[in-house]
Amino acid sequence: MVEVSTFEHNVQLHLTPNRSASWQQTKHLILVFALFISGIAIAWSLVGVWIILPFAGLEVGLLALIMHLVSKSTYQWESVAVSYRSISVRCSNGALLVFSRQGTSLYFIEDLGKQRLPRVLLKSDYQQCELGAFLNADDKQRLHLSLKQAGVMVCTNRWW
Repeated sequence: MVEVSTFEHNVQLHLTPNRSASWQQTKHLILVFALFISGIAIAWSLVGVWIILPFAGLEVGLLALIMHLVSKSTYQWESVAVSYRSISVRCSNGALLVFSRQGTSLYFIEDLGKQRLPRVLLKSDYQQCELGAFLNADDKQRLHLSLKQAGVMVCTNRWW
């Protein structure tokens, strides 16, 4: 998701991934899966196939771990501030990159085979940063257009 704020002559972009479920909803889903899998495992153990119990526990544990990691990754964000002199990128992990506005270009790299998502890169002589790696294709297009409207010089791998 791309949120654009304009104040005075500065543009602020806040980038977040699309989130379909909150952490609370994810925990409820894990509980439903755990109850379902446990019910099946207990039924098989009553019939005499008790060896299934550790594997069912392992399955529930791995499912919970994967769902936790995926949910955690949807809470990352990036904030891009475009001012007259600089472009600063602040990430949820605490990283801060500051680019000089003068020598910085925005590269919008589209996969010509339509196999992969486009990439949005900020490049200067000494550093580069990929913006919104977690965004979908429509949001990357919106990010590209928002930065173009903010006056950042744009380069692309398509000349036509």
